[in-house]
Amino acid sequence: MDKILFEQLKRVPLFSEISEEDLNLIYQKLEPVYFKKGSIIIREGDLGDCFYIIKSGSVRVETHPEDVEHPIILARLEEGDYFGEMALITGEPRSATVMAETDVEVWRLRKSEFDQLILKNPNITLTLTHMLTHRLIKTNKALQETEIQFLKKIHPRGNLKDFGLIRILNFAEQNALTGRIILKQDNKKAIFEYEKGQLLHLDYEDKQEDEALDELLNWKEGTFFIEPRLFDLDSHPLSENPGWSKEESRILNAIERYLLEKFSDLIQSAGSKNLQLALNRAQHKLRSIFDEIETINIQILPEIKIDLSQINKFSEKYILLFALLLNQILKNLSRDVIGLDFFEIRSNQPEIDEVLEQQQFYMLF
Repeated sequence: MDKILFEQLKRVPLFSEISEEDLNLIYQKLEPVYFKKGSIIIREGDLGDCFYIIKSGSVRVETHPEDVEHPIILARLEEGDYFGEMALITGEPRSATVMAETDVEVWRLRKSEFDQLILKNPNITLTLTHMLTHRLIKTNKALQETEIQFLKKIHPRGNLKDFGLIRILNFAEQNALTGRIILKQDNKKAIFEYEKGQLLHLDYEDKQEDEALDELLNWKEGTFFIEPRLFDLDSHPLSENPGWSKEESRILNAIERYLLEKFSDLIQSAGSKNLQLALNRAQHKLRSIFDEIETINIQILPEIKIDLSQINKFSEKYILLFALLLNQILKNLSRDVIGLDFFEIRSNQPEIDEVLEQQQFYMLF
């Protein structure tokens, strides 16, 4: 047995909780494959059918968005790195292209071999199911944080000829945008400043706003870029209740900060209006199950507000309520918003993440 390769296999998150005995079965299905410099190992859009571990050489991971002239490099991987692991589970189209930057030797595991293996070994299936419950959403986090996701999903952009300025301005109003809309045409640039869906200022070639808007409404060509202002979690006052113990305050304040963080993320990918509708539907569905829902006050429009001060007697049932509330919101949004299957459910703030882990929030989610 190649001990180095076996240890590399153990470091793959998909296999991290599998027993060494079962991992050895997977190890035995690996096959060596060689690619010359410049070869495409994985092509964006192709169905996923293999997982790879790099034995030697380096590869480049890149994506080719339609409205961007040059490919965007997401990562460079070298000896010991791996890619394509989610193909073993989903078989969905590849989200990026992987190209050999040097001559490359890899170990390959085919999805067909892996499928046969888990059918014959239910222990592997059970372990993967347990692991995926907690980690599937995190698997593609690196890709979500790339420049292309930033440009195309968090900050919507596009061509004026495809949408028209009126639709774009309506979007800002309906979604209570706080931030900027930037228009560009050749060397011309206009900036709309918004606060909670209200236009505060239009900056275009030192012209009066009425004159500037008249000219911009006639633009048939050009690009737009919607840039929401990031939500400042630290500036939001947290709920207080004099009857709460120190531990209750710690837990409820962590939950409140967590919801503020996640709602802010969702607004930037789905819009405030869609999120408010999804929240309304989720609350309506859970109202028949949880009387406790009457003690929490959450709104998205015209701005995010969360008030938990009416909670007088905290119990673990509230943890389940908040977990299911977010779960239902994501389900409601996923009908209309692409990409939420990989929404990062864990907090970006370690202290919040620790509290939620202790309360088994992620498991209940």
